[in-house]
Amino acid sequence: MKVSQPSRRKPPYGPNIVRAWFDTVLQPVLRGLETERSFAVRHDWTFRFHRQTLEYMAPIAEHVAARDNLEQFLSFFPAIEGLVGEHDRAVKRLLETCVALHAAISKSRLFQEAFQAVEAETPAVLGVEFSSFFGGYPTREDLGGFLAEYLVNNIQDLPDYYTTARLWNQFRGRFVPVLAVPEVAAHRLEAENCGGQLLKTTERLTGAFKAKRSELSLAKDVPFIAETTSAY
Repeated sequence: MKVSQPSRRKPPYGPNIVRAWFDTVLQPVLRGLETERSFAVRHDWTFRFHRQTLEYMAPIAEHVAARDNLEQFLSFFPAIEGLVGEHDRAVKRLLETCVALHAAISKSRLFQEAFQAVEAETPAVLGVEFSSFFGGYPTREDLGGFLAEYLVNNIQDLPDYYTTARLWNQFRGRFVPVLAVPEVAAHRLEAENCGGQLLKTTERLTGAFKAKRSELSLAKDVPFIAETTSAY
């Protein structure tokens, strides 16, 4: 009697599809996750109050131009798809907490007092008007929004190429105590917790994408980066 052997069907994708996944899905996603991680480890959530977004922390689909290829890739690997969903939910939670933290800072009486004092002292200390550091954002609400944004993102000294660098680096110490005010501190702690969870998820997802990339590369004999030729 002939014993039937378990069927070993070949995966319904070959090296051409794997090449497309590498170029349009895995490489862009891994670059995006590395950027995300680089900000998260220093607790800079890249929150932007005008757009109400996290500039460098986004759902995975936003890192990819060829979203149909991402959808196809994830349809074959549900474990990674699950991690992508976990990551995207973590981004959403962090954004929500940053919005709440920014609002709490902006409404804080201590923040408003520090803002008014710095605004009054700037001409004497730095030799120019306070508003001149903010370019095309003339309203006081906008000016305060930028300073509150720096607190949300745990910004330390700014590099010289920022127009607000001299102002922020001179007066940062006047604003930092706002973060200890109870109604602000609770939101800040929540942002730190959400940011920590996102960082963990980002690292797990990075590992999963790299492991799958290596597996596909060896199985289909496809290099991580397509061969290039140079003219001399």
